[in-house]
Amino acid sequence: MKKIISTIFLVALMLPVFADGKNNESKNIKVVTEVAVLMGTVIDQSTGETLPGAQVKISGLDQTVYTDLDGNFEVKGIIPGNYNLQVSLVSYKENKIKDLVVSANKNSALKVELKR
Repeated sequence: MKKIISTIFLVALMLPVFADGKNNESKNIKVVTEVAVLMGTVIDQSTGETLPGAQVKISGLDQTVYTDLDGNFEVKGIIPGNYNLQVSLVSYKENKIKDLVVSANKNSALKVELKR
């Protein structure tokens, strides 16, 4: 009986500590509701063929993605703003896209051409 009373007493003492911790954490969380999707296709400039395995670096996000077997890439949950992209593939010249505008709640679709 003493153990049960002691346990209830300890739980009652700890409740305000847990409640305060949750309140402090929620004050530091910033909720972003406006996001966008950046997607595109990387193709060979002279043939128009899609290029699988091309590397797409997104500066500002410090994120790198690769094109799929159809030459497509997709990055979800991007915060609206301006970004720079570097698209490269072995035996092709790198293509840099500067100040790409990504808008809120809108998908941005690109067609990126690489030249040999």
